[in-house]
Amino acid sequence: MPQPAEGVRVTLVPAAEAVHLVVREIHHVARVYSLFDVAQILLAGRNRYHLQFTLSDKAPSLFVSKKDQSLWLTKEEAVAHFWQSEAAAEYYESEETETEPPAGNFQVVARCGMSGEWLGPPNFHSYQSTLRRIHRERFPNLPFEVYASRVRTERGEEAVNAWLDTMRKRVRWRPKGGDDSAWRFDRSEIERDFATRLFPEVFDEVRSVEIPGDIPAKNMSHGLLACVRIAGSHARKHPAILIPAICRLLESEHLSVFKREGKLFTGPARPHPLTTDAVLAERPSIIVNWLEANPDKKLAALWAGVLPEGQTEPGNEWFADLFWLLTQGHVLLFADDSLVLPRRRAPQGGNAATAKDKEKAPAAKAAKKKKRKKRKRTRKPKVAVPSHAKLIRSISRMSPTRLKQLKGPALIWKRRLEKRGKISSLVQED
Repeated sequence: MPQPAEGVRVTLVPAAEAVHLVVREIHHVARVYSLFDVAQILLAGRNRYHLQFTLSDKAPSLFVSKKDQSLWLTKEEAVAHFWQSEAAAEYYESEETETEPPAGNFQVVARCGMSGEWLGPPNFHSYQSTLRRIHRERFPNLPFEVYASRVRTERGEEAVNAWLDTMRKRVRWRPKGGDDSAWRFDRSEIERDFATRLFPEVFDEVRSVEIPGDIPAKNMSHGLLACVRIAGSHARKHPAILIPAICRLLESEHLSVFKREGKLFTGPARPHPLTTDAVLAERPSIIVNWLEANPDKKLAALWAGVLPEGQTEPGNEWFADLFWLLTQGHVLLFADDSLVLPRRRAPQGGNAATAKDKEKAPAAKAAKKKKRKKRKRTRKPKVAVPSHAKLIRSISRMSPTRLKQLKGPALIWKRRLEKRGKISSLVQED
């Protein structure tokens, strides 16, 4: 089980396209959905959310492909993926050529235990380079020591001939548009050319990135894939973490979000209670009056209660009138078919003011006219600040005991006069 990459944080973000489809459905059916339910709907499919990767300060940068949005922890993983992807054909071309097989007396041939490819005799000069090439191309996420431990050897003429048949054809590569001198049989030379010359053209080095949630697992490092699995499991256990992002996307779609009984909902319109004196057409009035007399009923019960006798299915005119009430917010139809009539309010500006309100008005006006008694603030007596001449004169005549009690500016003047020998009591002591 691969360990999650350190310093990488993955957040599931609702896809704007998926939220747009939810908004279209809400407008079409005029129903009210809990945002918690909307979050669960978005988490039900990987194509309905995006994966947002952010790195801590100490984590190294990630490499994202501009071609297929694959994401990698290291440059080596990104290069290995490039050669397995369709993008390699855009920059390099390859072909098979007929060559003479190597001559010699071979008894043992090594074979890859995972892919089944022939590696050649362990004492053959290209054995190690072939072993590392297959590991680099096919299994870059597996430690080389683990991969090498799975290599098996086979004896016999049949195994040797099978390896020699693979050596009769060799593959060579060159950059697209190159001449004949650009052909290379050594794949590592072509890989170095891509890593030094074309890598920035195919991959971006990023600290944060957002990619589709339905990206194939093969297009991501194992450590990042482990982070994605942890983030997805946490989001499915706690769908409410998506609600802030869903609210922002719904607002951009001009869909209302409101709170009811401590929960957040979205629907075609905010609850807009009718006034008690509202005048409606015949069918909307019948629907509203029935819901007011029969609260918390289902849609089937409504049709059974309001349709004329003998009619079992509502006609288009009933559907149109109910749809109008729903889109105006006068009636709420929830996802479970339950109907709610927002509490009707008294009309404004008419005869709504009751007798009690009229009686309270004069009393309120009289209360405003009462003035609070102002408290008289007692002023502290002004302290006369002696002039410098008077202060100097009084300090020069003070006794030593009195001089020790001086503070502030008087202490500063005492030190000055003491240096000049102007304090009579101190001069007499000397």
